[in-house]
Amino acid sequence: MLHNRAPNSTLIQEGSPLAAKYQNKSIAEQNSVDLAWAHLMGKEYPDLRACISPRDEEFARFRSLVVNSVMATEYV
Repeated sequence: MLHNRAPNSTLIQEGSPLAAKYQNKSIAEQNSVDLAWAHLMGKEYPDLRACISPRDEEFARFRSLVVNSVMATEYV
């Protein structure tokens, strides 16, 4: 599901399926990370993933940085 630009509070009030999926916490942000990560992990991008990091532990650190960066954008 694409981000519909609705704030998290609206998604919760409207009973959005995304709100339920993410347990009413950082809904839009978690959804954005999930969508972006799904694209990055697609079969079209093995070379990009290899450029980001050739080792699994480095790639896990990259994911953590992405998640933390996106979560920091949440309006409270």
